[in-house]
Amino acid sequence: MNYQSAEIQKKEQDSKKVIVIVVITILLAVNGLLLWQFFDKKSNLEAVTKSLNTAMSEKDALSAELQRMKREYEKVNQENAGLQTQLSAKDEEIKSKIAQIQRLINSGDAAQLRRARLELTELRTLKDTYSHKIDSINKVNLALNNENLNLNKSLETERIKISGLENTNSVLASKVAIGSILQASDVSSSGVKYKSNGREIESARASKCQKIRTCLTVLENRVTNPGTKLLYVRVLSPDGAVLSTSSETFDYNGVPTLFTYKEAFDYNNESLDMCSYWSKGSQYSKGKYVIELYVDGSQIGVTSFALK
Repeated sequence: MNYQSAEIQKKEQDSKKVIVIVVITILLAVNGLLLWQFFDKKSNLEAVTKSLNTAMSEKDALSAELQRMKREYEKVNQENAGLQTQLSAKDEEIKSKIAQIQRLINSGDAAQLRRARLELTELRTLKDTYSHKIDSINKVNLALNNENLNLNKSLETERIKISGLENTNSVLASKVAIGSILQASDVSSSGVKYKSNGREIESARASKCQKIRTCLTVLENRVTNPGTKLLYVRVLSPDGAVLSTSSETFDYNGVPTLFTYKEAFDYNNESLDMCSYWSKGSQYSKGKYVIELYVDGSQIGVTSFALK
């Protein structure tokens, strides 16, 4: 009886051991599975965290690169503000590209970040093209400015030359004008009367004087224009009045000047002796008479005589 009880107890104990072993085995398996899941999730979490950190780093790098390029672009724009009208189309393209890349970066999506990286590369190329174009325009403008400066210097040099030539021409013209003025010598005047046979003789008596005779020699002048000239004669009476039978005038130094009479003569640039006559038509007064001679607006001689 006792032996059977002992057997039964032994079997029960063995059964319990088996159960315990099975439970322990199950627990160990469960713990192993949990431990594996833990490390697997940890590994996945680390991978996700690493990927996220990489994405954030790339996003920060892209943002920094975009901001750097934006600053460079704005600096180029500020330094070349005068060229905006020439580069407006390219300028708008760059601004649009910057805004597009900023939107891609702000999304934070990996695919969008990769696209942003490609767009940044394209933007860099666009910016370089923009900068090169500005450099080319600046070089052209510099060349044009230098050429304009040289042209202005040449123009100023030519202006100085022209001014010098004008001054020279003015001096020469003045010399020609002065040189073209006729000169007279041996100017003389006297009263004359005529005998019954028509012979002319000088008369110093006012009561006998019939005409005033004025003689002169027009000197040779190779500068003045040849042709018909007009000799204007002014006879001033003893009281200083101009004797004249008309109100005709000639221009002398820009002033209309009354004259006594005028006489035409042909001049061929050679010395010419001539005499002219004028009759008052009434008796002459006693006293000194002054005779002034003018040709081409210039006085060429003065003389006087007296009647008793």
